[in-house]
Amino acid sequence: MNNYNIEKVANAIIYFLDNKIEHFGKTKLMKIMFFSDKLHLQKYGRTIFNDEYYKYQRGPVAHLTLNILNSINEIENDDLKAYSDSLSSIVKLDIVNDNGEKITSFIPQQNFNNTLFSKSEISVFDTISEQYKAYTKEDISKASHKLTEYINTKLNNIIPELDMVEDTKMKEYIEYCYQENSSFDKFVS
Repeated sequence: MNNYNIEKVANAIIYFLDNKIEHFGKTKLMKIMFFSDKLHLQKYGRTIFNDEYYKYQRGPVAHLTLNILNSINEIENDDLKAYSDSLSSIVKLDIVNDNGEKITSFIPQQNFNNTLFSKSEISVFDTISEQYKAYTKEDISKASHKLTEYINTKLNNIIPELDMVEDTKMKEYIEYCYQENSSFDKFVS
């Protein structure tokens, strides 16, 4: 992942816990990340987490983040060990079995590190926290299922970032930035 930062994800979790997001487990985290990235992309032309979102049955999922969360208790997942160790040093996962359903909760091991985030990112977190604070995982999943980009993406495929943007001018700007980055990458390789 380009510029993916697990410390940023872990500190976002702490931020949302500090802001008393209700029903906050793995499923709600995935949707909160998606809605945060979508809003930040629409307003500022870039995402916060630099993760790819896939369309799964329960809604959009931050693919690398989900794999890291799922690998935390696996003994043999060396590919993601550095990420999962870093995440676990900042936020512990508590997984309980509730009538056959695994419920994940997060336990901060540190205070929120605001130096990892821009003012615009914090502003987006505030907006998303307020909007989805009381949503259950079912409610936020249903909300994500109504999005055009979710509807238009085939199951188990990446939701294109450009599809997350509704404003035509912003879409053009983002496309231009992608092209410039691609040209630069070719130049330096």
